Order: sequence, then structure tokens, then C-alpha cells
Amino acid sequence: MGRITVLISGSGSNLQSLIDAQAQKELGEGQITCVISSSKKAYGLQRAEMANIPTKVCSLYPFVKDVPKSDEVGRQKCRVQFEEELARQVLEQKPDLVVCAGWLLILGPHFLSKLRGIPIINLHPALPGAFDGTTHAIEMAWQKAQDTGNSLTAGCMVHYVIEEVDRGEPLIIKELEIRPGQETLEQYEQRVHEAEHVAIVEATVKVLKKR
Repeated sequence: MGRITVLISGSGSNLQSLIDAQAQKELGEGQITCVISSSKKAYGLQRAEMANIPTKVCSLYPFVKDVPKSDEVGRQKCRVQFEEELARQVLEQKPDLVVCAGWLLILGPHFLSKLRGIPIINLHPALPGAFDGTTHAIEMAWQKAQDTGNSLTAGCMVHYVIEEVDRGEPLIIKELEIRPGQETLEQYEQRVHEAEHVAIVEATVKVLKKR
């Protein structure tokens, strides 16, 4: 069995794609054994619970809440403590694969060093080298097409997580054409999400087959 730990921060629609794929035996021997959220309010936690998948919450907030934003050194120390706790929670699950499915926090070097040898993949709503490290990639791509008046090839990808944000080797790439004036931002966003739901399942299967 390929043990999968999924990291989320929000609604969990991509997590739901993995849950559905698991139910339909599309993940092969893969099984989601835990979902960890960076927010206790994330709806994805309810999705996991409805699928009888154990959940945990590992939030950055308790670590930094008493440290002023002006104290960069203090907050950095808190960040390391958070990464240690997150790594502890993940390693406790003995995962064969960690999937970031809408996880909004950067996984820093401290966390990554603790998980060395365990593949970590991330879904990013842009193509390789485009709009790295931003949560607004969908909006930025759509706006760029409107501003230039030219069609733009955008989309989404699933890539391996390395220290350089959104720069790990791509596993699955889904290209989408944006034609200015042809669709609203919301319509394009919907197309991206539909592509993401397919990509995250394909990438998970691809990595598990390599194990």
C-alpha cells in the first residue's frame, strides 16, 4: 500500500478529487491515511471526515501570535518550530508520498530536510516558470491576456517540492489557452480547477508507480 498524507489549507476540492479517485480504485494501492490542514476552519477537514480519513490541524498561528511582525528573527525561530511540528505530524503517518493539495504555506528547508527521501508534490495553478510563489497565479495569467490583447498559454501543473518555490521538476502539466475577451476571470478559474482535479490524481498515481 502507498500511504498518502495530504496537506490542505482551504475548501479541499482537490482533496475531494483524490478521495473520489481512491473510492474508484484509480489510485491503485495508494490510500490517503491522513489529511493535515493549516487551518482548523478548512472545509477540506469535513471532506476527509466524511470519507473516514483521519485529520489533524497544524497551524502557524499559535507559533507566531505573540511575536510582532517587526521581530523578523523571532518570527523566523517560530517558523522553524512550526516546521518541526509539521514534520513530526507528517512523519508520524509514515507516508510514502506527501501531496500538497491547496496548501498555502511555503514548506521551508527545515521541514524538507526532515522529510528527505519522501516525495512531496504540489499543485500550482500556473505553468513551469510562470507566476512562481503566488496564490494569485490564475488572476495574473488571465489579466495578462486581457492587458496585452494576445492569447496566452497558461494552465496548471503538479511538481516536486524543493526549496525554490514552485521550481521543482514538473510531473504533470495541463495547458489552457486564454483568449482575451472570450471569458470572465471566474470562467477561466473554473477551467483551471477542472484541470487541477485531473492533474493531481494523475501526478499522485505517477509518483506511486515509481515507488
